[in-house]
Order: sequence, then structure tokens, then C-alpha cells
Amino acid sequence: MSEGEYMDLDEMYDEAVMILNEGGDMKKAAELLIKASEDGHLASRRTLGFLYLDGRGVDRDLEKAYELISEAATSLDPVAMYVLGKMYEGGLGVEQNDREALYMFAFAAEMGIPGAEEDAERLIARMSERISRKLRSRPILNLEISDIEIEAVCCKQMLDSALNGTIRIMDTYMGPELVMEDDKGIEVIRKECPFCGKKAKKVSCDKIY
Repeated sequence: MSEGEYMDLDEMYDEAVMILNEGGDMKKAAELLIKASEDGHLASRRTLGFLYLDGRGVDRDLEKAYELISEAATSLDPVAMYVLGKMYEGGLGVEQNDREALYMFAFAAEMGIPGAEEDAERLIARMSERISRKLRSRPILNLEISDIEIEAVCCKQMLDSALNGTIRIMDTYMGPELVMEDDKGIEVIRKECPFCGKKAKKVSCDKIY
């Protein structure tokens, strides 16, 4: 069957996937996916993104891979979200971002993607260690928060609460804010330290890996 004889985009996609699964002509598979992608076939665009990521059948292009895979992830494709998590974690075609990677892994894990739960747990442990190392290395003086995490603490009680997750950063309609649970288990926004009263100062994120 020639390319022009394909009845629809799904057939082109199915043929390309069959070629990939059987280890056939990668360039032919890529050509099929490119053509279907040009007509907006989402599954083809996602799979083409995987080829660009690995350099199979096409020249490796991490920026194109990110564009195509993130498009599929936006549509809540769990496989795309898992792969996008790997890209965020490794800084492949996009700025390295552990928190975005964790979000992607967590969603993929909920959808039953193999390996996603283990990757999420591994990343949580690494992030916790990094945050602990950063906060313990800084003077206990000022309460500083960025758009993603607590950057410095003002007292020992705040340090303990930041490390055990009792107090954390949440993105609210007012921007990133400190939040903690009240006596009823309801999360409330705090503009200051609940222990010493120091006001929270917003600063840029200081990445330490």
C-alpha cells in the first residue's frame, strides 16, 4: 500500500507503530508520523516526539521532542506525561525542573504507567535531601520563600516544620504563599512565621542540586 492509498490518519499511525514495534524501517515510520502530524493527528505527534527524543528515523532534536510530547501531555496522555517527566528531570529540551518532573511522574503513576511510582518516590527523596541540605546550610535568621519552595528559615521550629512538610509553599491566586493546616485540618495561608512572627520575604529561587 503506497502512502497515498491510506484511507485516514489512523491507518498511517497504525502502520508506523507496527513498523516501530517490529524494528522495521525507522525512516519510513517517521515519514508516516510526520505526514499524519502535519494534519494534526495527536497520537502521531506524540510518537514522533519520542522519535525526535531518541533520534530514531530522524535527527535527534530535543526542542521538537519537547514541543510534541508536551502537547500530548497537555491532553493528559499518561505515557507522554511520564516521558515529559524524564525530560524535566534530565533537562532534555527544557530547563531542568524536579517539581515539574514529580508532577508528571505522579500523574503517570496514578494512571498505572510502569516505573512512574518508583521514579516519583526516588525524586521525592532526592528533593527532600536537597531542601534539607540547603536550609541547614543557611543562617537561621530570615524567612524567605520563592515561587517553588522555602529558601531560608527564621527559627528552629520553622526549620523543623519546613523539613517535615508541615509548612510548605502553595501556588495560590495571590501567587506563591506559605500554607499550613489549622486545628481543623484546613490549609490556611500564612504571611509570617507562626512561631516567631517573622514576615515572609519573597525571593527568586536559588537552585542547589
